[in-house]
Amino acid sequence: TRSCIGCHHPRQAVPAAGADLSDAILAEPLKALGQGNPHRFRGNNAAVTGLMNVQFDRFREAAGLNLHSDTLDPLATAPAEVAALANMLKGPDAGLRISAAQRMGLFRDPDAAPALAAALSDNDRELRVAAAMALADCGTRQSVEPLLAALADPDPLVAQSAAIALENLTGHLEAGYNAFAPLVERTGQARTWRAWFTATNWDAIEQQLVARLQSGDRDAIRRAAVTLGHVGGSRARDALRAYVSAERLNNPYPEWRKRYRGDGARFNSLSEANPRTLQAATRSLGYLKDTASTKMLAEAIADNSDSAKGNLFLAEAAAEALGRISTPQAQDALVESMKGLRDYFYYTGWYGDHSALYACHSSPVHYFITEALDATGSTRAAEIVPHLIRSVPTDPDRALLPYNDDCETLVGRVIRRNGAEAPVTETCLSILGDEQAKPVKEIADAIRTTYKAWAGKPDPENRAAHILSLVCRDRSYEPRISAALDRYREKPVRADLIRAFGGGGLPRATPVKHWVCFFLARELGNLGDSRLTTPVEQRPVRNATVDSLIAVLEKCPPEAAAGRPPADDPAVLFLHNDLTPCYRAAAAWALGRIGDKRAATALLKVGGDLDNAPDTRYAAAEALGQIADPAVLAAMRRLADDYPDFATRRAMLEACAKMKR
Repeated sequence: TRSCIGCHHPRQAVPAAGADLSDAILAEPLKALGQGNPHRFRGNNAAVTGLMNVQFDRFREAAGLNLHSDTLDPLATAPAEVAALANMLKGPDAGLRISAAQRMGLFRDPDAAPALAAALSDNDRELRVAAAMALADCGTRQSVEPLLAALADPDPLVAQSAAIALENLTGHLEAGYNAFAPLVERTGQARTWRAWFTATNWDAIEQQLVARLQSGDRDAIRRAAVTLGHVGGSRARDALRAYVSAERLNNPYPEWRKRYRGDGARFNSLSEANPRTLQAATRSLGYLKDTASTKMLAEAIADNSDSAKGNLFLAEAAAEALGRISTPQAQDALVESMKGLRDYFYYTGWYGDHSALYACHSSPVHYFITEALDATGSTRAAEIVPHLIRSVPTDPDRALLPYNDDCETLVGRVIRRNGAEAPVTETCLSILGDEQAKPVKEIADAIRTTYKAWAGKPDPENRAAHILSLVCRDRSYEPRISAALDRYREKPVRADLIRAFGGGGLPRATPVKHWVCFFLARELGNLGDSRLTTPVEQRPVRNATVDSLIAVLEKCPPEAAAGRPPADDPAVLFLHNDLTPCYRAAAAWALGRIGDKRAATALLKVGGDLDNAPDTRYAAAEALGQIADPAVLAAMRRLADDYPDFATRRAMLEACAKMKR
C-alpha cells in the first residue's frame, strides 16, 4: 500500500503508507461535480504543458468562458457582478450559493469579504468550505475573527479551509493545528491560534511581514507579499514598492526562451523563471491601492511589451494592479499601455501556445488590461477601440460556443461604455452588406485584421459578424441583423472549401456562410434574451426574427445530410461531412434565449433527427427547457426515454422536469 503524492511522481519515490488510515479518508468527501453555475474555461490553452498551466489561477481566467456576463446589464462592471454574487449567497438554491462563493474568490475583491464571512455559518458544509477558501483570496483584517471561529467547525474540511485562509491573511502557521483531530482537541487548538492573534496586533504582523521581504527566501517573500496585499498599510506599500522597483529589472526570460518554446515552454517551481514572487508583490500594490506606484507600473508594462525581450508575467500583473488602483491616472496608464502593445497574436506563443493555436487564444496581457478598464468602469478608453477589437482572438481551431466568452464579454462592455457601440455596429453591418450602414474607416481596418490558425484565416465578413456579436446590445439594430441572417442563410457554400487531407481533415479556409450565420444567430440570441435590462418599450423582438431563426433549422439541411467521414479517415473527429461551425446549433440556442413558443415544434424535430450534429441537438434540448412549452412535453418525454446521446437525453429530461414544475 502506497500513499498518494501525485499521478506523475516516480512510483519508486512514493513512500509506503503507515499503518493508520490517512486523515483525508476520515472526512466526508466534498462534492466534486460542478454545482450551481460553476466557472468554466478552455482546457486546451497553452499547448500541452505551457507556461499558463503553471499559473493555473490566471490560466482559467484568460481562457474563461462564463465568469463575466452582459446578459442582464450591457454596461455591468466587475464590482456589480460581485454584488450580484453576494446576493446569490442569500438565495434558496444550494448549488448556486456554492458556485457564487467560488466565483467570488476568482474576483479577489475585498468587498466580497463580509458576505463570505457570513456564509461561514451556513448549514451547507460545501458552502462553508467554498466561503472559507474564497476568503483566502478576498479576505481582509475583518475576516480573521469569523475564520478563527470556523476553526472549531464540526466538519474537519471546513476547519481546514479556515486554517488555509488564516495562513493567507496573517502569515502565521499554527504548526500544531490538525483539522482532523477530534472536535474537543481541535477546539483547544483553535484557542491556541486565537491566543496568538490576541497577543499580537496588526502593526506587529505588518512589521514582521515587511521584514520577510528582505529574507532572501523567494517563497517566504511571496507568501509575505500575498498576505500584505490583504492586510497591509502604508509601511507595506512602501516596502512592496521598493521590492518591485528593484526586482522588475531582473528578467530571466530572454535567455530562458532560447531553449524553451511551444510544448517545451515550462519550468518547475524551483526554476529562476518561476514568476510568482514578483507577480505577488506587484499585484499587492494594486490590492493596497498604492497610487504612488502608478508611474512605475505603467513603465513595467511599457518596458516588457516586446514579447521577444520582455517579462509578460510582470506586465500582466502590473495591469491588474493598475486596475485596482483605479484612479484616472491609472486608467490613462492602462490606455497608453494597450496602445503600446502589438496585436494579441504576437504574444500567445510566448506563453507556450502551439503554433496551430496562436490565433485562437487570448493574450493574457491584453486580457488583463481590458479587465482592468472594465473593473474601473473607465470611460477614458475611446481612443483604443480599434486596439480592443484587434485583441479579440479569432475562433478557428478552438471550442466555439453559442454564447460569448469572458474575453469577448469584457471587450464588448468596454467598447459600449466608451460610446463606440453604434460606430462599431454600423461598420460591422456595412461589411456584411447592409447598404444603409455608415462605416468608420479605422474600425473597419481593425475588423479586417485577422490571423490564421490551422483551421483557416477568417475573412472580414466572418470577423465582422464575430465582433458584432460581442459589441451590439442595442435592440434597435435587430431588424437589420435578422435581415443579414436571411441573406447569409441563402448563400451557397463555396465549392473549394474541401478539407485538407484525404477528403477530410481541416478546411483550407473558413466557410463564410457557416461562420457568419453562427455569429449572427448568437447576436440575435443576445438581443432577444427576455431578461436583458432594456426597457420593455425598446424590445422589438419581432416575429420575423423568430421566423429567421426557425428557417435556419428548417431550410438548412442537418449537418450529416451529406454523410459522415469514413471511420478510418482522420476527419472522423468532425462526425459529419458538413463544415464547422454548426450554425444551426447557434440558431437553436438563440431561440431558447428568446423563449418564443412558436419555435418548440421545430426544436423538437431537430432533437429527434440524429442527422443533426450533437451540438445542434443538445442546443435544441436546452432551448426547449427555456421555452417550457407544455404542448411538447409528452412528445419530448417519449423521445428522451431511449435517446442514444446521454448529454442530450439529460438535457431533455431536465427540460421535462422544468415544464412539470
